[in-house]
Amino acid sequence: MQLAALSVAGLAMPAAVAQPVSRSALEAYVDILLPGEAGAPPASALGIAAEIEALAPEGTDFRRLISLGTAWLDDVQAGGQPGGFAAMPVDAQAQVVAWMAAAPYDEIPGRFYHVLRLFAGELYYVRPEARVGFPLNPAPQPAGYLPPWGAA
Repeated sequence: MQLAALSVAGLAMPAAVAQPVSRSALEAYVDILLPGEAGAPPASALGIAAEIEALAPEGTDFRRLISLGTAWLDDVQAGGQPGGFAAMPVDAQAQVVAWMAAAPYDEIPGRFYHVLRLFAGELYYVRPEARVGFPLNPAPQPAGYLPPWGAA
């Protein structure tokens, strides 16, 4: 699969022009990042894409990044398959996201990957249902404190 990176300058658009966010591409993207494991649901089942979109009001640079990034995802062709990024096979989606991770940060795919990965991870793992199955003991009191504060 050969992907062409689109530069920020190549996708520049006037601030007054609103480009819609592709919710299906955004949901598929966050599901590749956070597919859910060990009883935890995938990110889209927790509404992470909707939360990210809600954090980006119209007219902000963040909203513009999400719009351009999801448009880029939908323009990626996997054998000419219609339906955009969400319609691609999961393995192909994972390849696209892996490519984005290595893309230059100053281009839309790289910036979109890194910024949205941070937001998605934060919004996902703050939810208790996303931490199901993690061997976490958030409070040390049941097991006691380690020395020198507790008994050895």
